[in-house]
Amino acid sequence: MNALKNYFFIFAIAYGFILATKFLFLGFYYGQYRLFDTGTLLYALLWGYRFDFALAAVAALLATLPDFNARALRFTAAVVLAGIVLLQLADILYYEDASRHIGYELTDIFNDFGGLFMTALSQNTLFTVTALLGFPLLVTALQRQFRRLLHPVAFNRYYFPKKLLLIGLSVFFIRGMFVSIPLNPWQSSQIGDNRLAMLALNGGYNAVFSLFTANGNISLPALPPVKPGDIGPAFSTLYDDNGIPYTRHPHRRNVVLFFLESWSAGALKPYGSPVQTTPFFDSILPRSLHPKAAIANGHRTTEGMFAALVSYPNPLGKTIAKTRLQDFRYRSLIDILNAHGYSSAFFQGTAKETSGTGALAQKLGFKESYGKEDVTGRRFGTNHWGIYDQDLYDFALKKLETMPVPFVIGINGATTHDDKLPDGIKRRHFSDNEKENNRLNALHFSDAALGAFVRAVEARYPDTLFVFFADHCGGAQQGNFRNYMIPLAFYGPHVRPAAPDIYASQRDIAPTVLDFVLGDYKKLAPDFTGKSLLRDRRFFADYFRNGVFGWIEKNLLTEYTPAAGKTACFDVSGLTQQPVPCPPEAQKYRIRMSAFASVTQKLLFEGKTGEFHRYRYRSR
Repeated sequence: MNALKNYFFIFAIAYGFILATKFLFLGFYYGQYRLFDTGTLLYALLWGYRFDFALAAVAALLATLPDFNARALRFTAAVVLAGIVLLQLADILYYEDASRHIGYELTDIFNDFGGLFMTALSQNTLFTVTALLGFPLLVTALQRQFRRLLHPVAFNRYYFPKKLLLIGLSVFFIRGMFVSIPLNPWQSSQIGDNRLAMLALNGGYNAVFSLFTANGNISLPALPPVKPGDIGPAFSTLYDDNGIPYTRHPHRRNVVLFFLESWSAGALKPYGSPVQTTPFFDSILPRSLHPKAAIANGHRTTEGMFAALVSYPNPLGKTIAKTRLQDFRYRSLIDILNAHGYSSAFFQGTAKETSGTGALAQKLGFKESYGKEDVTGRRFGTNHWGIYDQDLYDFALKKLETMPVPFVIGINGATTHDDKLPDGIKRRHFSDNEKENNRLNALHFSDAALGAFVRAVEARYPDTLFVFFADHCGGAQQGNFRNYMIPLAFYGPHVRPAAPDIYASQRDIAPTVLDFVLGDYKKLAPDFTGKSLLRDRRFFADYFRNGVFGWIEKNLLTEYTPAAGKTACFDVSGLTQQPVPCPPEAQKYRIRMSAFASVTQKLLFEGKTGEFHRYRYRSR
């Protein structure tokens, strides 16, 4: 019976470690949970036992693979269990930046290992050093204890039947035991509150689950329920402005798209920050066309690129990059501009293939793609992720000299991918919180580089449209809404300043650019899902976070959690998320949200985004 004893002993230890690190997660982010009573928090921690058991089963199965050899068994068990702890601790640090558990990003750990490690070390030094030093100590301590607690299994005719039994047990736990087959991380939302769902779900299981769905094996996620008869009326309402004529005179001007790395709107004064961190951006905002704010369609650069350039939603909570979805054909803003004689290039301050960004940029139409490895002349050195924006912008200016006009370029810097400033640059005081102050200083330094670059381009290429928007939010923003609220502004000659009282989506960027420079995006790109700020009248924005669908229309945010069957409403007219009773129209918004998500996700996973026009224009 050694086989079963070893398995369940390791299973129990793994579960104990997982539960302990979940308590640590709660302690680290207690500020988000202080409104809950102790009983509710304990309930949430224990409610997620199925996810904990699933990860414990993975650990027990891996640890007992070499159970025919005593030394190999004890060493493997010690490394696997210590690895579970390290993965859980890494998830705690990751959550601080992304506001979600580790997912598909785990597949990029070796590509980005240096940046990830140095960022963790510089921003959470004590926590990281303790974890790294504790790993070998924990392995050693466990090995010593296992000398008397784990025993080898005889390699005889019963060995393989026993191994099959352990595999069967593991599958039983991994698939959710008697219920919820298969066990999907999004099912944590069944607890009824998104914050409690994050507490119930351990990051390790989310990471392991994602490993089997990220590398090309991505599959259609669970979608909110919608009746077939509701789809037609929903789309007729969402796109009731299809018939508005295009009356502008387009002009083929240059286009510069700033994918402002991690620029959360909440950190900028025009969107409610108590301090001014971006004086240049703030100065051009009143001279631009800009909505109240915009809503990002993801939490990674590749997610922001896809939504902004293809005007289409990402796979829920994921990216198309490095999956089978990247192999499908998409018609992007850059493809259309290329076809009309534009030259194009994409510049990023990190390594070209960080998270597959460079390859995706070229997949989406950019003829050239440059990363930090291409920038040799640097004034400011590097941070943990890449070069500073000043050096990236200098490099882009040199490349523009060789690019025919009109041109379209995309730029994604690395200054705000970190909180480190170059030597000799004095920090300002924005916050008494040292970590927050470091982030805001990096934002301020990035804004200074942005201003210098815009002025240089204006002097050399005065006929240029500048589009400022964040690729995604950065840092730990409170609540779902502020985790997706980003700046957006269109600025340049012949741009009439206006500030419509709407929340735009990243999907609205490409249609608006086309209306500016080529005319009538509805004819040029009938499969875009977004709207143009120049003429359309009905706007809606959406996000998906940890099982929660968010939908914004007319300053009302409706959040729907299908797994819990729960709908909540918030007034966002003041750039904050204020709970309100759901008005009668909230049910209509939920139906539209469900219809939009269902149709767009199915078309995306079937490789048929080029058929979206059948839904958008069906009312004509």
